[in-house]
Amino acid sequence: MKIRTLYPVLLLCAVALAGCNINKDIDVPANARWSSGTSTVNGVITVGEGAIVDGGLRTINGAIRLGAGAQTGNLTIINGGITLADGAHAKKLDGVNSSVTLGKNVTIDSDIAVVNGSLGAASGTRIDGSVAIVNGDMALCGAVVTGKLSFVNGTVLLAPNTTVQGDITAKQPQGSNHNLPPVVVIGPHATVGGNIDFERPGRLYVSDSAVIHGVTGVTPVKFTGAAPAGVTLPDCPSD
Repeated sequence: MKIRTLYPVLLLCAVALAGCNINKDIDVPANARWSSGTSTVNGVITVGEGAIVDGGLRTINGAIRLGAGAQTGNLTIINGGITLADGAHAKKLDGVNSSVTLGKNVTIDSDIAVVNGSLGAASGTRIDGSVAIVNGDMALCGAVVTGKLSFVNGTVLLAPNTTVQGDITAKQPQGSNHNLPPVVVIGPHATVGGNIDFERPGRLYVSDSAVIHGVTGVTPVKFTGAAPAGVTLPDCPSD
């Protein structure tokens, strides 16, 4: 799996659009307009409700938080969490050792890539690109992904009324490390427009009201009701 390389500290400082901040939190006031992005090391970036940041935001050992209706460019984080409140808008997300939480009606213009982390997306969220996670769980809860979805280790949940327009692939891990079987759960009234492909042994559970197409590498297990019995699922973002 190709995951975009994230900048180390020195390179981040060299290319940051608004200088490199060390041990400093950055706050963009509500409804403000910033003409460039910013970055910090060992700090938290907070964008207030309705604010617009025309450039990207980057942090190492911190967090990025967008308020309701806030807009920004690319979000990049190493060691920390990204949280987008309801109606927020970003171009793309990259994370290493990172959790990503997307509220209701969030828009992501391009891809999401996470190494060692998790992704949760609430209802009405639209990701206009592909989603790739290495080592982590994914919960898409009434969201739409227009591209492909891929992962290596973890559990992927397509909760009720979720749509993935492209393929879903459980990737073969690199090296010989022991890994738990990958798990995919396709919930009630969820739709997968492409193929579901397991490159190694795993488990696929499909609701009897879900819509899927081709499946390779695994035998689907049908279930009725909200979720398959005895399967631990990742949590959807809180309402």
